Amino acid sequence: MSETGFYIFALVAVIIAAFILKNVVTCLMRTVVVVVLLVILAGVYYFFVGQYDPELHDAVENAMERYREHSSEK
Repeated sequence: MSETGFYIFALVAVIIAAFILKNVVTCLMRTVVVVVLLVILAGVYYFFVGQYDPELHDAVENAMERYREHSSEK
C-alpha cells in the first residue's frame, strides 16, 4: 500500500470512528439524563409524597391481613 493509500485509509478510519463515537456518546448522554431525572423524581416522591403516614400504613396492613385470610380460605 502506498503512502497515499495509507492516508486515505487512515482518514476513512478516523471518520468512521468519529461517527461511531458520536452515536455512543449521544446514547450515553441520553442514559445519564434519564438516570438523573429518575433520581430527581424519586427524591421528590420520597420527600413530598412518600412521607410516612401511620393511618395509611395501618390501613394497608389491615388490607393485606384481610387478603391473606381470604387467600387461605380457598
